[in-house]
Amino acid sequence: MRVTDRQQTQALLTAVQNVRQGIFDRQEQISSGKRVNRPSDDPAATERISQFKNTLQTTDRRLFSVNEGIGRLSISESTFVTAGNAIQRGRELAIQARNDTNSDVERANIGKEVNQLFQSLSGLANTQVNGRSIFAGHETQVDPYILGSVTTSLGANNAGSGTVSGVVSTAAALEPHLYEIQYNGTNFDVLNLTTGETEVSGAGSPLAFDGLTVTLGGAPSAGDVFYARSGYTYQGDSNDVAVEIGDGKTVSSNVAGDRVFSGPTVDLFTVFQDFHQALATNDVDGIETAIATLDTALSQVNNARADVGARVNRLDTVKESLSLVHLTIDSLRSDYEDADFAKVATELSSFQVNLQASLSVLTRQFETSLLNFLR
Repeated sequence: MRVTDRQQTQALLTAVQNVRQGIFDRQEQISSGKRVNRPSDDPAATERISQFKNTLQTTDRRLFSVNEGIGRLSISESTFVTAGNAIQRGRELAIQARNDTNSDVERANIGKEVNQLFQSLSGLANTQVNGRSIFAGHETQVDPYILGSVTTSLGANNAGSGTVSGVVSTAAALEPHLYEIQYNGTNFDVLNLTTGETEVSGAGSPLAFDGLTVTLGGAPSAGDVFYARSGYTYQGDSNDVAVEIGDGKTVSSNVAGDRVFSGPTVDLFTVFQDFHQALATNDVDGIETAIATLDTALSQVNNARADVGARVNRLDTVKESLSLVHLTIDSLRSDYEDADFAKVATELSSFQVNLQASLSVLTRQFETSLLNFLR
């Protein structure tokens, strides 16, 4: 079969084009750092690279969630430590206050510190991270605990048959205070036992003060006393903030407030308010009761702290595992996708040499063909 000059020239041109394409491919690999820049470069490798990238995206998402979960739980644990210290201090004060050598004035002074401990609990229970409440379940945009309730009680030594009840009239005006309503036979005087100030006096009922409306009924006797106080209500929910750690596997990264601050066994706010009221009214039996309830409160907080610590440890282990998976998968992806610079540089140099040689041959081919034409 006769090979014409045209066929030889076309073959040389094709070879030059292939070499140039090879040079372009290697230059692109050096520029991008990748061996596979488009599916046509290596269809089989492209599919594996896509699988690796999907796995990496899932792993990155889980790592992000796990890190957030560890942060929430770590802050929760620190908060429980502080709350536990407050309860422990309250217990020490209760043991000190029950001593018979204490006067009513001394117990009232101890009550001032107890009231500060009580008010600190609301700040702890409303702890936020990045503007989100961590003890409100899924209701992260609200403070889990707000003043919104009223508790009333009768004096232990009342002689009459008076009654007392109360409602919240203006929630925004509520104060976390204890009030004593004294009946002198004609008027009712409302004394704020937390601040020592007289709030209001009146001959009739109901009485309105600090967002509360208190109604006195029955037949009180002169010298009878009644008590009212506003308290905290929980406005979060009990839902878990779940962190995905694997396919179909999650770990709760929060503790709802009603599982530690207002339950499941005791309400910490009520415990401290009862203790404060016992101190303010020189109620020795109430002080003795406070020791037991504070013990229960401390156990409740410590149990929550232990549970949180266990979950932090688990998420730390999951984080290490996910980090190892990420490192392994990314290494496999790199093997398929990333360019070997030393190899690519060598191939580029070889292609450049081949290009020069091919162009030289092609030039001689054109010259020979032209001379043959002239002849």
